Amino acid sequence: MRAALALALLAGFFVLALGLLAVLGVLSFTQFEQGEVVAGGALALMALALGGPPLVAMGIALWVTPRPDGVPLTREAHPELWRHVDELARIAGTPGPDDIRLISEPNASVWEHGGARYMSLGLPFVAGMGIGELRSVLAHELGHYSGGHTRLSALTYRATLTLRLTTERFDTTGVLYAWARLYALVAAPESRKHELFADEVAVAAAGREAAARAMLRIGPVTEAWSDYLTWYVSLAAHAGRTPPLVEGFRAYLDHPRRVHQLRELEPLMAELEPTSVFDSHPPVRERVAAMRALSQVAEAVDERPAHALLAGTQVADLVGVSGPPIMWAELAPLAGPALVRWKADALRHAGRVSKIGDTLPDVLAALEQGRLHDLTGRPVDASLSSSQVHSAAVEAVTELLGCMVADQLVTANRATLELNWGGLFVLRTADGAAVYPDDLVEPAVRDANRVAELRSRLRSLGVDGL
Repeated sequence: MRAALALALLAGFFVLALGLLAVLGVLSFTQFEQGEVVAGGALALMALALGGPPLVAMGIALWVTPRPDGVPLTREAHPELWRHVDELARIAGTPGPDDIRLISEPNASVWEHGGARYMSLGLPFVAGMGIGELRSVLAHELGHYSGGHTRLSALTYRATLTLRLTTERFDTTGVLYAWARLYALVAAPESRKHELFADEVAVAAAGREAAARAMLRIGPVTEAWSDYLTWYVSLAAHAGRTPPLVEGFRAYLDHPRRVHQLRELEPLMAELEPTSVFDSHPPVRERVAAMRALSQVAEAVDERPAHALLAGTQVADLVGVSGPPIMWAELAPLAGPALVRWKADALRHAGRVSKIGDTLPDVLAALEQGRLHDLTGRPVDASLSSSQVHSAAVEAVTELLGCMVADQLVTANRATLELNWGGLFVLRTADGAAVYPDDLVEPAVRDANRVAELRSRLRSLGVDGL
């Protein structure tokens, strides 16, 4: 019943938009016939403002066709992946996909078009999960097939795209925006019901523990992937070289510091996830609780890394990397100096803008005077608490100040850069000692009373002018 109402509201949105266009057009024509040019012109402009954007958006949506993109994962090249998919499809009681594509986004989805079934599988999930957890992700998507959730996917895709383009890109009137929100309010519970159904299929097919672990891991893996792209993959892009990207992400995730960070993030992200009546997915904490409440015989989770299922797959194009192959250890000294210089220049710029000064001594003096927030400026998000603002400032300045120190030591040939999966770089001094820039500067950024200690340590490393 609710699904039918949601479809009726989608249709009603277009009827409302076209109705406004027609009524205002007729009134405009009438005014022009009566010689009221100004009134007729105003009504014509109003008709275009109200009815034009939905028509443009409808044209865009009709032109756009959901097409499979990404790297094809064929049966011939990836028989083990397809073995899992076929097995899970049998358990879910549905035909599996005809086509599986690997995409760069941390996402997974299924849809139907032209009688064929498609599945998109995010590289971060395959690279960052175990086989047991990935089986749960696959089973969840197959659950959407078995639940019949994809049958109207082409229609709803075009309709909701039109609605979103109209209200977000063209930002027309309060009437159309309110109608769009009403549709979201009506459609959201049905969508949440679909997700819970697919979760039940995931538990039945992949196991309760694997399903719960996969659900909790999605958020942290997404955050980790973003950080990996920002810091590590950017090195490869800057150097124009191609390191083993999937293996690199696994090395990132397996570093003891990252393991600890992800374990802390799992319950935190689930607990702090905001909720709204317009959400199309139930909150993670509710989904995990529902999974664990289902009766099912306990099964051992397959801990083997899922990236083994991608053996031989070329993923460089997915993340915008090209060039000759290179090992990660070779990449740090090649591209690292330019990256730390870029980050150091960002702190120097902040020092100039804030009138603090753009040298390392200037920054240290400002920290000693308690002027940390002068370096970061006022927060963009006014909703953040003072403690959140302070934590963000500490994190940002620690990162940039660590790079400023690294830049000075590398430029002076007093240290070289080595890759560190727990914090980007290790500085290796002439005597072979390892210095971790973030760990070195963070206490002084956090506590002004420890700046003198940092200054002394930097002198011992050979930083001049302090």
